[in-house]
Amino acid sequence: MENRLIRIATCLVILVPAVAQAGDGKPWDPAMGTASISGTVKFDGKQPRSRGIDMAGADEKCAEMHGGVRQKPESVIVNENGTLRNVFVWIKSGAEGWEFPMPSGDAMLEQVGCMYTPHVQGMRTGQTLAIKTSDPTAHNVHGFGKVNRSFNRSQPPGAADISVRMRRDESQPPMKVKCDIHPWMNAYVAVVPHPYFAVTGAEGSFELPNLSAGTYTIEAWHEKYDMIEQTVTVGDSDAKTVDFTFAKK
Repeated sequence: MENRLIRIATCLVILVPAVAQAGDGKPWDPAMGTASISGTVKFDGKQPRSRGIDMAGADEKCAEMHGGVRQKPESVIVNENGTLRNVFVWIKSGAEGWEFPMPSGDAMLEQVGCMYTPHVQGMRTGQTLAIKTSDPTAHNVHGFGKVNRSFNRSQPPGAADISVRMRRDESQPPMKVKCDIHPWMNAYVAVVPHPYFAVTGAEGSFELPNLSAGTYTIEAWHEKYDMIEQTVTVGDSDAKTVDFTFAKK
């Protein structure tokens, strides 16, 4: 009996530190989030030329979903206002020491018309990535993790979602996801420990709201043009503007 009690006590001693270290820091106080950082990501140069995707060469069903019209690659999209789309912008440093509430649902990656949507996205560390398909053809979803575990799974038409939990930060660079059947299909998923991230869209803009006063390193990442960062200091209720410019290589 005495030996059994000793074993139980030993287990408790081991478990207590593990629970104590589970959090990232003290709980986030929303009342402190009065500042914001916003801006645009510009492109120095003309839209690089790209050929339409020949889907029919790999899968006639993919081409049929687009009426035979060749789709444009999403690797480099320069908007009409000279800004760059699909840039992941996030706070690289300055938000440490807080434990932020987790989103209630999964992050979504959808396969529609043999294209990944969204092409670039961010999600929280510990959140689940749900990969869906509505296509009448099979896909093979292959995630290349450098920090998180890689995965490689088949997803035939009508199959259930593929669920992958991202347990670790992975944003430098984000995880690449591709389809091994359709070589043009690729997407990027950045996994970060806080909610301060955005992806530029048709206007090339981003906003990081609800920040506390402090100094932050903001990083902008693009799949072709790599990373740029700037340091910004904001006070209570400040609204700072930061612009990034990527140049054609």
